Amino acid sequence: MAMIYKYNVSIFQNTKGAITVKRDDEGNYNANNAADLYKKMVELGKKLKAELRIYKPKADGNTPLLFSDRYGNPYLALLPAREAPTGEVSVKKVVKLA
Repeated sequence: MAMIYKYNVSIFQNTKGAITVKRDDEGNYNANNAADLYKKMVELGKKLKAELRIYKPKADGNTPLLFSDRYGNPYLALLPAREAPTGEVSVKKVVKLA
């Protein structure tokens, strides 16, 4: 399961010419400003005419989020926006049967 990436990242161009993100302690981007990261990646992709390494599932999404994969490497994902639950959340009670 993907988790929100906690560290700073920078934008790099990999050996295949694709634009991607990598961990960089002095990087300007993190999970709090993932929208700015996405805009900059799109801008650089158009300028360099390069492919963007962004995860986008079949469900159309427009909310950029910075996640870590199972090895701890960062990646940018475009996911559908979800609203936070409002009001009280019902919790089912555990009933001892035997």
